[in-house]
Amino acid sequence: MKSEKIDQKLSPEELAEFREMYEAYQKAVFELGILSVNIDSAKKQLDTLNGEKIDLLNHINVLIEKQTAIGNKLGDKYGYKQVDLETGELK
Repeated sequence: MKSEKIDQKLSPEELAEFREMYEAYQKAVFELGILSVNIDSAKKQLDTLNGEKIDLLNHINVLIEKQTAIGNKLGDKYGYKQVDLETGELK
């Protein structure tokens, strides 16, 4: 049994449908690539910001330690009172 030869050219409707699907696929893949790049960039920025946050928290801890040490030193010398930061007056 010999198969009949099918027309080797798409109809205009088939070509239009195929082209539409192909172009939609290409556009979706391109947009996915852009999105992936943006996600990677955001992750790097988030890592940088988290690093800066850790550095700042460490700096705050150092300042708290210094503040406690100075507070204890001055408290031992003058008693534990409030300090007016403008005048230095103890209350």
